Amino acid sequence: SAAADITGVARGVAFQLVEALGVLERARVADQVKGLEQPERATLRKYGVRFGAYHIYIPALLKPAPSALVATLWALKNGGLDIAGLGEVMRLAASGRTSVTIDPAFTRQLYPTVGYKICGTRAVRIDILERLADTIRPLIAWRPTVEQPEPPQGAINGYGFTTTVAMTSLLGCAGEDFAGVLKALGYRVERRPVP
Repeated sequence: SAAADITGVARGVAFQLVEALGVLERARVADQVKGLEQPERATLRKYGVRFGAYHIYIPALLKPAPSALVATLWALKNGGLDIAGLGEVMRLAASGRTSVTIDPAFTRQLYPTVGYKICGTRAVRIDILERLADTIRPLIAWRPTVEQPEPPQGAINGYGFTTTVAMTSLLGCAGEDFAGVLKALGYRVERRPVP
């Protein structure tokens, strides 16, 4: 927040990132991010900012100690340390689990404060969602070429993909839970008979 070399549109993105405690949904600042020049992006990256498909975030804040501090600060600002689920969500962040089923008794905003995005009935770690996006993107873009006439595992011709074991193991869930995560990310599920 005090960096003198972050200027212009990048300063606005940095301010919002600080206000959001290090995790900002990309859709909230999509227009501003489009306006960022490469040198401005490089300056933000120098400070540890990562530009993902769904989030702009600081990966160092997803580690157990920083995320516990962020959750504590958020709780102090929003009602005190007796907020439902605070201790459990901080332990969740320390456990390294990639996704968990949401507990309806917990305050929902606690999940994002420790680096998890609520997707359907699950909370998925933000860096894992970005890895999932990095896995899916080339599968959707694949087209048969002379060099690669056969699709990679999970790719289908026609702007789609099929779920692979690598994707489900990345998130630690499968079936309807995994489908719920994909739907929350904006993907459309289409069931087809297996040939």
